[in-house]
Formats: sequence, C-alpha cells, structure tokens
Amino acid sequence: MEPKVKDLLEEYAELERGVQELISAQCRDACELCTACCCRADICEEALLSPFLRALHGRKELESDRYGFLTETGCVLEIGRPPICYEFFCSESLVAQPDDLHRDLLRILGRLPTHAGENASGDVHLVEILHEEQLEKAAFQRVKKQLQEAVEALNGIRIFFNEGTLSEQAGRVLRKITVLAND
Repeated sequence: MEPKVKDLLEEYAELERGVQELISAQCRDACELCTACCCRADICEEALLSPFLRALHGRKELESDRYGFLTETGCVLEIGRPPICYEFFCSESLVAQPDDLHRDLLRILGRLPTHAGENASGDVHLVEILHEEQLEKAAFQRVKKQLQEAVEALNGIRIFFNEGTLSEQAGRVLRKITVLAND
C-alpha cells in the first residue's frame, strides 16, 4: 500500500477513535439499558468489502451471520466501522441528550467519518471504493482537507461536551459540515 494511503489510514483511525469515544460517552446510559439490537450483518459486510476499512480493522469475516461484528460486549471493531455505524442514533439516545444543541452536535459528530471520506473518487465515498488500486487513485488532497475539517469539528465538539462552550471557529467548521451534508 502506498505511503499516502497508510498516512490517511492513520489519520482516519484517530478521527474514528475520537468520534467513537465521544459518542460512547454521550450515549452510554441509553445504550446500556437498551435490549434492542441496532446492528445488522448486512451493514457490517461493508467493513469487509471496503479495502480501506479492512486495512483499518484487519478482519476477514463477521462474528455472526445475524449481528455482524456485534458480540455480548459490543462491537469487536475498534476501528474500521462503516460510517453509518456512527450516523445512526435511536430515538432513546437522542431523547437522553439534555437539549437540542447536544442532539444537533451529536448528529454532526456521527457524521464526521462520512464527511472525511466524501467524494474520494468522483462521488464515491472512501469506504465505498471496492478495489485497492482505485483506493490508491483517490483524491487525496480533497480527503485530507475534509479529514482536517472533521478533526477540527471533533475537537470543537469535544470541548463543548466537556466544558459547555462552543468556540466561534468550531461553530464555523460545524456549519460548513452541516451545509455540505444538506447539499
């Protein structure tokens, strides 16, 4: 794999870890009480089909034909999850948020991996590139820029969840990501 792909993998992995950490902290109470299963094998298969996600998690098969990578202790994928795994929030996890701003920021937080990999090859997302040789021809400049925006947004959201303040700069980045999502 080319060095620029390896660098991108490392940066994306850090973004994904940060997103996962904050989502877990914000949704832990609702998720711990939940008896429903929000994971499905057909969604998890994307993590096996995508050379990018496979390079992140290193797995070759699902844990279960019904629940994909979900086990009794949660998802076994530390990184390399399909972006939809971060974008999905059940109504209970959203209702558990203290106010609309927390809900909005949680939704934006869940969208950051999607934002980072958008239009990596034409209108194809980074994780939807299905051949490694195509992955090496991705629009790296665009993806790196989007990844940096996502990291900046992550840092702003982290400060908000920890300290209750949202800087003007963080607000600008968040608005940009939100506007792009609605195009």
